[in-house]
Amino acid sequence: MSFKFVDMVAADVAFDVTASSLEGLFKDAAIALAATQIKNFKSINPKVKKKIRIKADNIEQLLFKFLEELVFLKDKDMLIFNKFTKMKIDKKNNSLSCYAYGEKLDTRRHHTLVDVKAVTMHLFEVKKQGKNWKARVVLDV
Repeated sequence: MSFKFVDMVAADVAFDVTASSLEGLFKDAAIALAATQIKNFKSINPKVKKKIRIKADNIEQLLFKFLEELVFLKDKDMLIFNKFTKMKIDKKNNSLSCYAYGEKLDTRRHHTLVDVKAVTMHLFEVKKQGKNWKARVVLDV
């Protein structure tokens, strides 16, 4: 798992993610999203399995839509996720499919940090740099 929080925006939370594959980048970005919201994000139990399918115009939009879907599921169903399997990204069609595992937010067990309202396009980027993929994400909290 490779992500770090970046102190560059006053009212939002930003993080950078680096991974050797696109699938790893998307997984680590999703885990960083969970870590933004839940201090003990590793304590999220895999009680709920959710199939996620996303299609976009490009890889950057694909990551954006994927993270937005996780925020939507948190807002709609109070679901938070910290495990992702069978992550498949089709670069040609800019599509993603995976299984997300998590559970309903339980404030008695999960130490909440902030409530993420949305993923923003501010400074958002996904790029290949050498052998690695890198992303910068800014969340509206």
